[in-house]
Amino acid sequence: MNFLLTAILLQAEGVTEPVGVPAWVPVAIALILLLVFLWGLFRNSIPQGEPAHAHEDHGHDPHAASGHHAAETGRSTAVGHAEPIALDDLKIIEGIGPKIEAILHEAGIFTFAALAAASVPHLEQIVREEAGIRIAFPDTWPAQAHLAAAGDWNALEKLQDQLKGGRHA
Repeated sequence: MNFLLTAILLQAEGVTEPVGVPAWVPVAIALILLLVFLWGLFRNSIPQGEPAHAHEDHGHDPHAASGHHAAETGRSTAVGHAEPIALDDLKIIEGIGPKIEAILHEAGIFTFAALAAASVPHLEQIVREEAGIRIAFPDTWPAQAHLAAAGDWNALEKLQDQLKGGRHA
């Protein structure tokens, strides 16, 4: 009751309390939203550095049985070692696109043999937890990579015919 009486008296005298939000509050909110947006755009493109271990090349040639090709890079496998690494085109594996291939490269997986040797939980950790890609399903990637590493392109094609997005249909 005293509150109402005080408010009526102050209004009668022409004194009003400030109403609304201070001008700096929407500016601060906009700045925070902008920073979160920019962080979301660039969080996966921040360089993490090269893997500390040397990469292996198991000597298979994906050219032999098909038209698939492997890219070559000038990166060395160890300090002072100038031999280029033969990279397999991991995008041949159903369910792996350019972005996931780059993520696997950052994790040190450059060849079909390395992908075949990786466990599904390890691949899920790399792609889903570390890179934040929830729509990737690496359940069949090691099996597909095993066939590709062996150069069994016909068996790989048959397996991929049964898959949809890298998963069993």
